Amino acid sequence: MPVITISRQFGAAGRAVGQELARRFGAEFLDREIVAAVAERSGIPESEAEGYDERLPSLWQRIASALATSAPEVAMPPLPSEVLPASAIHERLAAITRAVIEEAAARGNAVILGRGAAFIIGRQPDVLHAQLHATPVQRIRYLLARVEEIPLDAKPDEASLRHLCRSFDRNRASYIKRLFGVDWLDSTHYDLSLDVGRLGIRGTVDLIEAAARMDREPGELTA
Repeated sequence: MPVITISRQFGAAGRAVGQELARRFGAEFLDREIVAAVAERSGIPESEAEGYDERLPSLWQRIASALATSAPEVAMPPLPSEVLPASAIHERLAAITRAVIEEAAARGNAVILGRGAAFIIGRQPDVLHAQLHATPVQRIRYLLARVEEIPLDAKPDEASLRHLCRSFDRNRASYIKRLFGVDWLDSTHYDLSLDVGRLGIRGTVDLIEAAARMDREPGELTA
């Protein structure tokens, strides 16, 4: 079965789409599970990664501290945390994240949400890369209806959620640009670029599933 990666704007129902795809394919679903795996390999109890999102620096600071004295998976010499530059910390975190995603892809039958998975795995016949987007208004409405996806420290009002969407998207854009040198919103990096606000969650899942079940050969244009 295929490996599906999902890149999404914040509030574009990425987790709901990914979970439904995983259910339909009987596949492994990786979202916060990636961060939990990185935390565990870095010497941080997995329970500390529960509820992680990309805006919580405290978790990453704890991981970085552990990385200064461990992380054999990335085969780098330990350094005291007080002299470990931020760039080195980011590189080591990225290396472990890459390893976790590559291992999941090698196992196959996985749906991987975010973390630059499309750029880590690259173009392969048995891999499908999907990008999800929606208008700010649609994303805010979605978040207001799914308050469990709003960070605990965020106010559930339209103005705050609009700012939250911009903040998350800006951080994700910076993360992808720094690690892979690309614009994460450029649709040419993906096999599918889907407007979830127009298609709905079910319609989006249906299209990704249909594309993932197709037999595809790279470099061929067929009728």
